[in-house]
Amino acid sequence: MKTDFYDAYWKSGLHTGEEWSPAYFRKVMGVFEGRGSVLDYGCGLGLNYQKALSAAIPRYLGADVSSVALDDLRQKGLEGTEIKGDGSTDVEAGSFSAAVCSEVMEHLFDPLAAAKELYRVLEPGGVLVATVPNFGYHAWRLMALIRARVPSEPEDVKKNRFNGVHIRYFNASTFRRLFLDAGFREVEITAFDQGSVWDIFKGMSYLAHISNFARTHFPGPLHLRFLQDLMPSLFAYRIRAVARK
Repeated sequence: MKTDFYDAYWKSGLHTGEEWSPAYFRKVMGVFEGRGSVLDYGCGLGLNYQKALSAAIPRYLGADVSSVALDDLRQKGLEGTEIKGDGSTDVEAGSFSAAVCSEVMEHLFDPLAAAKELYRVLEPGGVLVATVPNFGYHAWRLMALIRARVPSEPEDVKKNRFNGVHIRYFNASTFRRLFLDAGFREVEITAFDQGSVWDIFKGMSYLAHISNFARTHFPGPLHLRFLQDLMPSLFAYRIRAVARK
């Protein structure tokens, strides 16, 4: 069952994260300023931004298919609702002014069903922020070309290299098309996260350690991160969609 799949994902303890800085939070979710309610679709264990988001907007509702995630919401004193197997929820249509779906679509069996549900729950003029890894990233393009592989991100490559947690892949064009097909009238794609030109070596197997060394030791300017804002389709490690109903 899908519920078992996602429960196991969170129970593994392998998926962790740190709280975003206030500046980073504003960069990603600043479009929510002044909104009265937000649905966090696929909230998981609330890593990175849940604390800041629930404090910034009067009404926060977390939604997830995993009972582990829903129990976590209750323990934090936050409101939660179940995402059903078909991607739907019991949320009233047009009842939210904002929605977020961060690092979720790449894990879903039916991303379009999820996008349509997000469209349904938003009021006219409502805004959605969604983020995914960018398969169009220069490193993954090279990996696909010379190694015929995709960045599926297995939980433990030494134990099982075939259980990658990413089962859907988006570039800037297909991510935008997902939300247009769901009914959104306007979709903007921008850079998300911190790309690096040195990640090109990630696509070259035995040279991947060069990328890791560069990320650890090279100062920010040497990563040429301004390129991800100029051309997110190629240089953004992750992409953000801002979609409006």
